[in-house]
Amino acid sequence: MHGPASASTLSYPEIASIFSEVFHYTGPLTQTTSPDDVGRWDSLQHIALIRTLEMTFSVRLSMDEMMEIRSVGDIETVLRRHGV
Repeated sequence: MHGPASASTLSYPEIASIFSEVFHYTGPLTQTTSPDDVGRWDSLQHIALIRTLEMTFSVRLSMDEMMEIRSVGDIETVLRRHGV
């Protein structure tokens, strides 16, 4: 995707399903959605999020990448880096 994406446009629509499954979150997702917006996004659920991302997109995230993810936009950045 070239140019700035709209805040409400996700590059990976699967992320909405993952957030529903992992966090039971059905609110709006934007690139800026973070743990501050998702009540169940704590350290334990972060691990579940990472595992689900790895399984869904067939990637293996490094510890640094796991720590880098602090928003939906960060997830998209990491996935793009893996060529997904």
